[in-house]
Amino acid sequence: MPSNTLRTTIALRSLNKAAAIACLAVSASIATPAPTQADERDNDRGVVRVMTQNMDEGTDFQELNGVQTPQQFFAAVSTIYQNILATKPAERAAAMAREIAEQRPDLVALQEASVLRTGSGGPAITVRMDLLQSLLDELAGLGQHYTAVAIIPGFDAQVPSTLGFDVRITTQDAILVRTDPLSNNLKVSNLQIEQFAVKFTAPTFIGTLIDPRGWAAIDVNAGGKSFRFVTTHLDSTHPAIRLAQASEMIRSAGNTSLPVIIAGDFNATADTSLDPSYPTYQAMLNAGFTDAWQSKRAGDPGFTCCQAPDLLNATSLLNHRIDLVMLRGAFQVTEISLIGNQPADRTPSGLWPSDHAGVAATLRLSARQAANP
Repeated sequence: MPSNTLRTTIALRSLNKAAAIACLAVSASIATPAPTQADERDNDRGVVRVMTQNMDEGTDFQELNGVQTPQQFFAAVSTIYQNILATKPAERAAAMAREIAEQRPDLVALQEASVLRTGSGGPAITVRMDLLQSLLDELAGLGQHYTAVAIIPGFDAQVPSTLGFDVRITTQDAILVRTDPLSNNLKVSNLQIEQFAVKFTAPTFIGTLIDPRGWAAIDVNAGGKSFRFVTTHLDSTHPAIRLAQASEMIRSAGNTSLPVIIAGDFNATADTSLDPSYPTYQAMLNAGFTDAWQSKRAGDPGFTCCQAPDLLNATSLLNHRIDLVMLRGAFQVTEISLIGNQPADRTPSGLWPSDHAGVAATLRLSARQAANP
């Protein structure tokens, strides 16, 4: 096969930390009018609303299983591309924006807030899907103001397809902070973004594929009470890699005297100890974290994963709880619920907003243990 037929770029996306820090400064210095009664009550009691949502980039890449030739690989890439577009990412982002507008979380952890591009003859730059930007645009249209203060770069690969152009998929996770005038007077600082030292790699005939996941953290002051907010999306392939990543995150992101919230897709089943992924969940508990769902809704399975890949299943297929809000420190869970898991939450095309349900929690932070950095 001629060398110019195969062009694959597998690289990490660089993050403009200066821009992210500028976003932090914006969110920290908003001039706000008098808050509503509810917001005053939240500030007085150290209440913060958080949410985690895997947005579902529209594929689980199962089409690549069993490919043995370059042509089969390129055909699989074409199918992946078409399947992603068939999930109507912009329509789903609008549905998730409505959920956020209803919940009004102060902090949102997003996973698979990915970008799909196409192109020929160079880096693919024609955007076909940008879940993060679509979500922010829809939120703005609803009068909800959020800023992406952290973006975790992930897998970024461009390969040929059988459609006459290259396909590029860029995975990323993010933290959104609510910045509207009636927000919880949030002040954020100490942005940290790290990629895991232990990561999934696989040799293929197009080169070594690397899945460089990581975590992002910010320190937050809400109503005079401070804590650290972290998000991650742990490996979904190998239990040993997943456990190593969780341990690394505990040692690094968890290295603080502040109370800590870690919200994300742990790919670790919390509803049964029989699952091979359970040791990752147990490692979090052993490190002093409590499961917000379990502390408030013990006995309720709270399944968050997973709907059918095409998102068109009429009956919910959620049967495991892997999207978690884990707490360490003086937090009290006053409310926690699933979102996007009811038939009424589906889009006008009958699609589930994501293959994951989101988790929204209202937390109260005790003044006694709320350290001020």
